[in-house]
Amino acid sequence: MPSTVKTERSWLLALFGLPFFCIGAGFLLFSIAPALYDALRMASWSETPGTLLQAQLVTNHSSKSTTYRVEAEYRYDVDGRNYRGSRVAIGTSADNVGDFQQTLGNRLDNAYQTGQTVSVWYDPASPNDAVLNRDIRWGLLGFKLIFVIAFGGIGFTMIYFGLRGTKATITSASGTQPWLHRPEWQGGVIRSGGKTGMYFAWGFAVLWNLLSAPATFAVTDIWREKGAIALLVLAFPCVGLGLLFWAGKITLEWKRFGATPMTMDPFPGAIGGDVGGEILVNIPYQPSTAFEVTLSCINSHISGSGKNRSRSEKVIWQHKGYAEVQPAMRGVRLQFRFEVPDGLPESEEPSNNYHLWRLNVHGDMPGVDLQRSFEIPVYPGREKSRHIATLSSQHLPYGHVQPDAVTLLPLTQIGNRVDIHYPMLRKPLNALGLILFGGIFNGSGAFLWHRAVQDGFPLYIMSSIFHFVGGLIVLWGLYALFNSLHVQFDGRSLTAVRRILGIQVGNKTVTYPLIHAIEIKHNGSYQSGNTHHINYQVIAKTASGNIILAEELNSHSKAERVVEYFEELTNSAEKQVVSAA
Repeated sequence: MPSTVKTERSWLLALFGLPFFCIGAGFLLFSIAPALYDALRMASWSETPGTLLQAQLVTNHSSKSTTYRVEAEYRYDVDGRNYRGSRVAIGTSADNVGDFQQTLGNRLDNAYQTGQTVSVWYDPASPNDAVLNRDIRWGLLGFKLIFVIAFGGIGFTMIYFGLRGTKATITSASGTQPWLHRPEWQGGVIRSGGKTGMYFAWGFAVLWNLLSAPATFAVTDIWREKGAIALLVLAFPCVGLGLLFWAGKITLEWKRFGATPMTMDPFPGAIGGDVGGEILVNIPYQPSTAFEVTLSCINSHISGSGKNRSRSEKVIWQHKGYAEVQPAMRGVRLQFRFEVPDGLPESEEPSNNYHLWRLNVHGDMPGVDLQRSFEIPVYPGREKSRHIATLSSQHLPYGHVQPDAVTLLPLTQIGNRVDIHYPMLRKPLNALGLILFGGIFNGSGAFLWHRAVQDGFPLYIMSSIFHFVGGLIVLWGLYALFNSLHVQFDGRSLTAVRRILGIQVGNKTVTYPLIHAIEIKHNGSYQSGNTHHINYQVIAKTASGNIILAEELNSHSKAERVVEYFEELTNSAEKQVVSAA
């Protein structure tokens, strides 16, 4: 199929990034570089005693901050000649980074008041050039470097990507083969987002740490002026350290596993047919290694407007299984195949509201785990895989046992009676995380309430909102921590009892013939990176409402096996009753 690749450059993006780049370059060339140059040449200057003629700490107040600058005039002798100087330190401008200015100002003021001599450093080649303090202020240089990296880095990135442009494929068959619009889908070989994710992780971590660094440098001043609120400020650099750890982990994962290209079979994936392919991973072949694959159809949409716009994702359909591991010339080949039902949305071009298909691969490995994400083309069709026969939803890695209801459920059976019991404290870390998160909201609300006494009524409203949201999250966490569920099948009827702290809050009983259907129900989801995790419940539908039979199932295929078990349990009991009659 004839097609051409065209590079589309954004001159507007490059022009928009130019001022940012100039700001960063300006800080580097006119502030940081001169300071380092002065420090380097002053390192070889000579020392002589000097007398202070005046010394003072000048304080400048504004509505947003207070800055300090030390001013002094001094006299010193070199080779019998008298000189005067006024340069105090390498930097001559006012600032409030750390307590350098205040400490130096107090020391010089004390020397001036008591008539003590001070050390004067002068250039032997030009004795008129002198300074009282030649220390390098690394904190101040670091603070200025933030602007170099943040503004200069953002500007350089805009200029780079604006001039580099993006590649777009133009083909005469774009109406019947829309996947040919995307250069990354050409030929059926698709790269993961691992490398892009690594760059994003480092970019986000560096930017976060740069933006939080000023608060870190000023934390002592904040402590003096605001007290314990400085501890809240320190939370931002702590998060920054966590982001750097995350970026380092992703980098190690990329270095270990490499690009991991995926070849689709069929290409593109077929709604109503198969979505399959193979992924090459540069690791030694070990048949016992398990690689979980997750295929998801996702709706990505932007909500809100203006500054409150945010993109979120919702899973429309998902299936999980295991890849079949085969030896390859270099490393291993992971083969996967899913059967996709009709009626699901096809892949769409990115927009404010569009559908996409994503394949996630996860492997628990010694050291660094494999975690890869691929956005793949999937369109309506009946195509089947030509080279892959094994279904991922049915495949079990070497040494794994096919899970059944007995292993998936907290189940005990005595004769015809089956008991399923979900006790309290079954997921304590998750529940405690919710309680801690809600507690942070409540703590913020309490702080805002305290500040509202001075700053006015609007903070009372914000405080109430924080308390309301925090309270709901804490209650949710307490429920998750202390609720229990007991389901019993006695051969004729089922009973489900819900308790909180051992106190019964719900009790439902129904005979088997009154169960209309046993179905799978979504019960919440969470996202980790590009992977969506869905929790499922299994419910019994009756005329009086739904009864929860099982919960906390993390895959659709597992939930299907539990449904089959419950259907067999209730149907076989009904058949026994009929035969006995």
